[in-house]
Amino acid sequence: MTQFLLLSLGGLRIGAVYALSALGLIIIHKATKTVNFAHGAFIMLGSYGAYVGFSVLHLPYWLIYLVVPFVVGLSGSCAEYVLFRRIRTADAFTVVITTVFVSILVTELVRIVFESDVYAMPAFVSGAPFRVGVLIVTPETMWIVGGALLFGFGAAYVFARAALGRAMRAMAANARGAQLCGYSVDGIYTQAWFLGTATAGLAGVFVAPRLGVSPDIAVATIVPAFVAAIIGGFDSLIGAILGGLLLGLIETYTAAYVSGSLKNAVSFCLVLLILYLKPEGLFAPKGLRRV
Repeated sequence: MTQFLLLSLGGLRIGAVYALSALGLIIIHKATKTVNFAHGAFIMLGSYGAYVGFSVLHLPYWLIYLVVPFVVGLSGSCAEYVLFRRIRTADAFTVVITTVFVSILVTELVRIVFESDVYAMPAFVSGAPFRVGVLIVTPETMWIVGGALLFGFGAAYVFARAALGRAMRAMAANARGAQLCGYSVDGIYTQAWFLGTATAGLAGVFVAPRLGVSPDIAVATIVPAFVAAIIGGFDSLIGAILGGLLLGLIETYTAAYVSGSLKNAVSFCLVLLILYLKPEGLFAPKGLRRV
């Protein structure tokens, strides 16, 4: 039982990062109907931003958690303004292929600057582990699980209740109707890309101490982000959070009780099963008003 609880805690730690990664995908998709395959590259930029801020600029870690997502969000807004705004009216295939090549371009540019070395990042929270019942918990685990989920549920609340989220949902439901209500298409799309890629940057800061900082993060994070989004429901922020947590638990249990080499295969089989039986996702909300 103790081993199961320890594995569950580890799965929640991984799943919280997966949930945060999936959130950025959902934010952009809900507002713009764009499936952003460059999302992993923006997560990678967040990791490199954390490395540069800590090791080169010697910024305090708490400031990195504030500055890096903002900078990555600005880069996402610039990408929307310079590139994606020009092809907004193109077919979905063109937009998707463009995001794929943006991901490749950003990854290779980073590889040219930093090469393929893996840079280590220290944990944000240090300190001795403490006991919670039968569990031995580290402060870093508490920070990752608590911090990532706090931001995730906060983003879901803003999207559901705040004026900004209402505008994005209106644009996604009916762009022409939203314009007639006074909403700016360009403004909302730019805000959506900023929020989505800023969330990706924050996920990159969270994941850097665990995976290290390298160009491979772009691929290593985009796959679980999509899997978590599909499991939870690709149009639900709450579903993305729950899907990320579920994916982290499934991968951890599979690696511990079956085989570490099969954890990805089990996750993909689960996705195929969900797409076949319930393509809207396990946690997709009912009705038209979604969060």
